[in-house]
Amino acid sequence: MSNGYAGALLRIDVTDNTVLKEELSHDFVHNWVGGTCMGAKIVYDEVPISVNWNDSANRLVMATGGLTGTGGVGSGAFGVVTKGAMTNGFATSQANGFFSAFLKFCGYDAIVLQGASEDWVYIYIDDEKVEIKSAAHLVGLDTYETQVRLLEEYGLTRTQLSVACIGPGGENLVRYACIVSDFGHVAAHNGVGAVLGSKKIKAIAVKRGKNKPAVFDAEALKENAQEMNRCSKEGIAGKGTFVHGTNVAIAGAEKGGVLPIKNITTHSFPEIAGFVPEVLRTSNDYKKRPCWGCNWNHVGDLTVKEGPFKGFTTEEPEFEALGGMGSNLGITNLTETMVICDYVDRMGIDVNETSWTLAWVIECYERGFFTGKDTDELEMTWDNFRSVKAMIEKIAYRQGVGDFLAEGLMRVATKTGGEAMDCANFTYKGNSIRGHDHRAMWTELLDTCVSSTGTIEVVGGFINAAQHGLPPITNPFDWEQIARYNAGVSGRRVFEDSLGVCRFMCEDINYSVAALNSATGDSYTVEEVVKIGRKAMNLMRVYNIKSGITADLEKPSKKYQDRPGDGPASVACIGDVFMQMRERYFTLMGWDPHTGVPLPETLKALDLEFLIEE
Repeated sequence: MSNGYAGALLRIDVTDNTVLKEELSHDFVHNWVGGTCMGAKIVYDEVPISVNWNDSANRLVMATGGLTGTGGVGSGAFGVVTKGAMTNGFATSQANGFFSAFLKFCGYDAIVLQGASEDWVYIYIDDEKVEIKSAAHLVGLDTYETQVRLLEEYGLTRTQLSVACIGPGGENLVRYACIVSDFGHVAAHNGVGAVLGSKKIKAIAVKRGKNKPAVFDAEALKENAQEMNRCSKEGIAGKGTFVHGTNVAIAGAEKGGVLPIKNITTHSFPEIAGFVPEVLRTSNDYKKRPCWGCNWNHVGDLTVKEGPFKGFTTEEPEFEALGGMGSNLGITNLTETMVICDYVDRMGIDVNETSWTLAWVIECYERGFFTGKDTDELEMTWDNFRSVKAMIEKIAYRQGVGDFLAEGLMRVATKTGGEAMDCANFTYKGNSIRGHDHRAMWTELLDTCVSSTGTIEVVGGFINAAQHGLPPITNPFDWEQIARYNAGVSGRRVFEDSLGVCRFMCEDINYSVAALNSATGDSYTVEEVVKIGRKAMNLMRVYNIKSGITADLEKPSKKYQDRPGDGPASVACIGDVFMQMRERYFTLMGWDPHTGVPLPETLKALDLEFLIEE
């Protein structure tokens, strides 16, 4: 057993109900760390490119990391890696909460789920006891009801049992179904919930284990974790997030042209003052409910004080949910937005893809491209709470037009064609775009289009360029600076998503590496961990290319790259320079500038020589 790790993975095949505990070598965890990197290696090795996302031979890996279960750094985060439903290529996603810590305390660094059950099942893990049990009584329940039922069944509380599950969206194989754990923590991207649904696994319930793994230097780990926490609180993202959560950015996003508003047809949302966190938490009762090992005031429950929804309680929506279900759909009432955010999570579908799909439908309806015949007679207009909620239900249960929309925006827009297609925001690979107007965030637009993970891969949030020997971006609309920055920081986020901690805790990569070293006894350098991240990136990229996800798909839709009609980003049009920017990025990554295929010398430098012939 390596310090910082449990030393084993749990392999569960629901075809024949076999459970195996497999030892993980020190070399394996040293080379792949955990989370995204570990999962990527397992999926690459075990899932042939001929296997589709809904094939029983697909694997779904839920992995912890070397810092999982430690204190002060939100270390209950787990990574999900599989072949995803939106792209039929690599899918990676993360969720925080308690799941990862409880799994590690049961003696496992990862779960590998494989096969497909004939009947619905759930998995119960209690230290060495692992059971595959009938989920007949859970089928049809939403994600919150499923968790409550299992907590009641075992007589345990939220801090004793962590449940990761799918809702009706996953049961009905909505391509953008997600996995929800600890009531509001969502692994959302690239249809990971649909993969779980294809295996007929409704939930994985993990009782808090009794055995914490040994660490190399507990005192040094504590000090480094405190520094991670301190730097993150004082960083660009952390200053407000520590107190108010991610919604601290919502007013600035509207001002900066980043907030998605009415399917990015405008950058003005006059109601924004009613959505800021101060209003969110004072107009409702707020109760802090942090993740494992976290002291931030980031996650909590809101209870509505008055009005038609008085007494309604939900986890506070994150920025992307509040913007996606609010401004992007033209919903101007804060409480209605909260209710829709809660409903999307309960149905178990990705809030980002749901938002962009519904915003597209509404714009097409408003412009006369769709009629009531196309929307099952729902009046799909801006600021229409009832129609939006009804359409979400149709999608989750694949009823009527919802069955069509459940395929994801890229597929339904291209099939619809004509002027309606020109209203859609998507990437041609099919993966969802995040809850921002990326025409004002060129770093994330480029990343979303070329990523191999089904979501952003190299950026996200604020990365201090100086920590990687890079100059800061001085012009957010300079395509050469964007390409240089994205390539220069590549590998970092993939590494951080392999630690088993909240990304907000990783403001300074030097302290993240120091904490990992003190936990494991290794002597990683920043350069070495970035190399591990880049190794996983290239592994996933080669796999995706072999699967047919080639450079001709790594581009945005027409609307997603058009010049904004107003707002601060209207000074530039990313569509005019996207191909030049992508070519430069490919070159700086050591990939063929036209095809994006990793070059032999790049693979050799990353110790991936075995990929060269492939």
